[in-house]
Amino acid sequence: MFDVLLSGRLRGAAQLRTAANGSPFATFRLAAASKTGESLLCSCVTFSQTVIDAVKALGDGDSLAVSGEAAISTWRGQDGSARLGLDVTAFAVLTAYHVGRKRKPAAATAEGTGAHA
Repeated sequence: MFDVLLSGRLRGAAQLRTAANGSPFATFRLAAASKTGESLLCSCVTFSQTVIDAVKALGDGDSLAVSGEAAISTWRGQDGSARLGLDVTAFAVLTAYHVGRKRKPAAATAEGTGAHA
């Protein structure tokens, strides 16, 4: 396992589930683009209620970033070629809905830094 900060687009809707012990969790897929333009499909799971609530509010194609632990997965495609993927346990998420776009007024910024006009 290694720590990752991964950004991409949600593929499909998050699946909400309940573990055998009654704890809620969610699974979802994230497509992360590489430099070549190819996408790596990442399988994500989260047990954090904050992350569950965030991914429930998103739809297919929405941008998001996740932080967590990851492991590389391999399998054979239908054509027999080796395929790679990433399995991520997400601990935190950032979406466009978390980002504030409004800037502070210029006067408030100058007062906060001690600058004078």
